[in-house]
Amino acid sequence: MQLDWYATRWLIEEYHKCFKTGCAVEQRQLESASSLVTLLGFFAIVSVRLLQLRNLSRSHPQLLAQEYVPSIMLKVLVARLGLANCELTLGEFFLAIARLGGFLGRKSDGLPGWQTLWRGWLRLQDMCWAANFITQSL
Repeated sequence: MQLDWYATRWLIEEYHKCFKTGCAVEQRQLESASSLVTLLGFFAIVSVRLLQLRNLSRSHPQLLAQEYVPSIMLKVLVARLGLANCELTLGEFFLAIARLGGFLGRKSDGLPGWQTLWRGWLRLQDMCWAANFITQSL
């Protein structure tokens, strides 16, 4: 039983890294405890989703992203980055998000970090919000 708990340690560490680094929780200047609780609840959900997508993109990079990601996100990402392939895999999707966050993807760069992924994710969210707003306004 203790070995099972210890085996999940790395997943928990990655969650906290995503939560703390990506969300920049410690940099938020909130004035009330209830605002902090609301923000933490929201960021916890986003952190879990990003961690799920990142882990899935690493363990099964050839799965089609359309099975796990809303189509508007894929369309916006493909259009913004000028990608030729409209049917992105999860691996391609996650690297594309990292590119939005500033990841260059050179051979020596390694895998993108949480700050880069969060920046890309937030940019993609903003673009999707704008695309939804425009299509609903017409």
